[in-house]
Amino acid sequence: MALQLLKDGKTFADINSDEPKICFLHGWGGSSSDFSLIANNFESIAIDLPGFGKSKEPESSLNPKEYAEYIINLIPDTVEVLVGHSFGGKVAVHMSFMKNYKNLVLIGSPLIRKTPEVTLNLRLNLYKFLNSLNLISDKSLEKYKNKHGSEDYKNAEGIMRDSLVKTVNEDLSELLPKIDINVKLIWGEKDVIVPLSIGEEANTKFKDSQLTVFKDAGHNMLRRKSNEITKIIKEL
Repeated sequence: MALQLLKDGKTFADINSDEPKICFLHGWGGSSSDFSLIANNFESIAIDLPGFGKSKEPESSLNPKEYAEYIINLIPDTVEVLVGHSFGGKVAVHMSFMKNYKNLVLIGSPLIRKTPEVTLNLRLNLYKFLNSLNLISDKSLEKYKNKHGSEDYKNAEGIMRDSLVKTVNEDLSELLPKIDINVKLIWGEKDVIVPLSIGEEANTKFKDSQLTVFKDAGHNMLRRKSNEITKIIKEL
């Protein structure tokens, strides 16, 4: 089905039912099409999150909670299950606190923030300090960030780059134990973007969760493991 414009006039979604039961939320840099092999097996809505796919950028930078507040007002009340990949998983966690959904499926989501490499962090802080004293230029600071930042950071600009920084800096460790619904965690053993150790630690924090690990998968598994993911969702 072709993408449909939602009621805000800015956000697009792939909707295959008048009463979708599942909402799919993609990862950073992705789009609703990431779930194309999975979503068609369900009455569902797959969002192009603001700033991705065909959806317009937000007017100001958003953290995952603010994304959640925005999206929850756009999707139908019939939605009972949230499925989030990577960044979309963070958004889904916040949405689960705003409404009583039945199930939460999180795929390779950066739920817990690990301390960055100390040397790199100290060097960046030094660059920022020198920049604040006008001892190095904005251009030099930006060049350093681009050289040492992630691919997502390098590809993002303006509002979306600010949103990415807010997302990366967020740690959901204290929120996870407060989630009262069943949570399915799906991880690739070879995930180098969000290591399996994050999924294993998150699995100890939720009240009711189960972790499924695909030994031959990495971070971007939605197409390669579409059948297996579909099966897990059908068994909810």
